[in-house]
Amino acid sequence: MRFVGLISAVAAFFISSAALAQEWDVYVNRENFFSLNLPGEPTETQMPWKTAKGTALTARVFTAVAPASSILAGTYSLTIVDYNSAKGEIPTAIEEAAKVVRAKGTVKYEGVNMLDMHRSWRITVETPRSRILAEILVAMNGRLYLSQAETALNVPPPANFQASLQILDDNGVRIRYRTVTGATPDEVVPVTPQNTARESGRVAALINGTWKAAGGSCEAAYFKSAERLKTKRGEEAMAGTVVNSGTTISGQAIISGPREGQFINPANDQAIFLFENKPGDKLSFSAIGAPAIGWPDVTLDLCPGSRG
Repeated sequence: MRFVGLISAVAAFFISSAALAQEWDVYVNRENFFSLNLPGEPTETQMPWKTAKGTALTARVFTAVAPASSILAGTYSLTIVDYNSAKGEIPTAIEEAAKVVRAKGTVKYEGVNMLDMHRSWRITVETPRSRILAEILVAMNGRLYLSQAETALNVPPPANFQASLQILDDNGVRIRYRTVTGATPDEVVPVTPQNTARESGRVAALINGTWKAAGGSCEAAYFKSAERLKTKRGEEAMAGTVVNSGTTISGQAIISGPREGQFINPANDQAIFLFENKPGDKLSFSAIGAPAIGWPDVTLDLCPGSRG
């Protein structure tokens, strides 16, 4: 297993306290067949996992904590349960894991989803102090994967974590199914080409243009969108540039799918910013990855006439 791209201790010493010297990056675990964006090297623990039928299995839990001063402060975990010794219980595995999540608080949302071409079940649970975003799937390797992000109620949803889980094969190659089917004949997994086209068109129209920071000028714009394109994962995106304090960052703004709202580096496929449209032709940017670690959050205004 390995954690890719953690910043060095020397470099971390000089990064601003707002970032607390920790960068999100990809953690790869070949033994358990997954990769995942995490805010640091996770700790691994084990715990008993009993199925509804009483079968005793073992869960492996990988946990990483983002610093309290980070914009995505919280606890991030992935629980993996190998059902290969209880294959007859795989059809109920997702629902049994969902019950574990529901018991943690008040359910605010749940429904079928797609995660990297796997059918998944998504749940949002709130407690008096925190919000838990969970995603549950069973892969063809016979393992249950349950990701959970527990953050404060007032922080942005951790999309860079929730959408990043990838299942790997025996050679460490990412598995993506050709089709995603529902658990029942009448279940529709919300990932059709028509929905993708509609959503990407909607978001592209909203972020199109030139955007300036408060007190800034349109001539020295913070963000400029460019042409439509696809990421290396085949996601719908728009090219764009971000300029701040003399630094220019070129990247891709993902406009549909599980990673919608991330501005990524096309060279390494990692998130640099989270972006979100706001009412009144405004656009927010929050830095979460290199080379923008430590940049303050900004809310941008659309430059008049920049949409043509």
